[in-house]
Amino acid sequence: MINSVFSRVRLLQAALFIGVIVSVLSIRLLLLSAHELPVVSPASRQFSPYFRSQPIASHFNQSGKASWYGGSFHTRKTACGERFNMNAYTAAHRKLPFGSIVRITDLSTGKKVLVCINDRGPFMKSKILDLSQGAAKDLGGNLTKVAVDAYIPEKVNAFDEYAQSRQLLAFSDSYQPMLLDIAACTMLDSCKDFTSAIKLQRQLAFKSPEMEITLLVAPNPNFVENGRSIKNKYVYYLGAVLPEIINSNEISSADTYFAQP
Repeated sequence: MINSVFSRVRLLQAALFIGVIVSVLSIRLLLLSAHELPVVSPASRQFSPYFRSQPIASHFNQSGKASWYGGSFHTRKTACGERFNMNAYTAAHRKLPFGSIVRITDLSTGKKVLVCINDRGPFMKSKILDLSQGAAKDLGGNLTKVAVDAYIPEKVNAFDEYAQSRQLLAFSDSYQPMLLDIAACTMLDSCKDFTSAIKLQRQLAFKSPEMEITLLVAPNPNFVENGRSIKNKYVYYLGAVLPEIINSNEISSADTYFAQP
């Protein structure tokens, strides 16, 4: 009789444990329901191992004087067809592809801000970049001497059969832009809009200072070209990463994942 009671207790404990695990996994799946993560499948051929995180050089850099634009252009159409929002994290550049992510550094203070290129300009040769009013304010308003480092998502992800589904372009407050293995992240949320993603990244970073909250950029496989529009061209994921993973140069298993062609 006693053994029977003990067995029932153990079965009940096991059932409760399994129930908790299933609940946690269900919540995580709900958080990611808006967008599926890039598809991965078991490796079917041999290839070299790679680092879970590795710094990436910018695809374009420039330094000089910037400017900003705001109220008089608010809600007008930009060169890519979007409505200009003076409070968004966007900028205009003469030649960078629309959708490029630019890290702007105030060289006098070291302060940085991320913006997405969605317009053309500036039209004064003495200026290298036109920031939205909100982004300029975030940078501190001093645009006399800035450095521009641009990252073009397609050059990182779109045509790389091996890396596309495993490593994404990632940005965080504490580290330089990097390629980050999605298996190293706990995915928290996703956004279709760059400005929304930046704001959410800051909120999550404030709530979880012990984690490195990263913004990961992935091409949207369902995007359909429509002139110059970049609407829904990318999906912006927010992921939590332990700082020691970024600092350790840990090598991922070469036998775990391989990107779908």
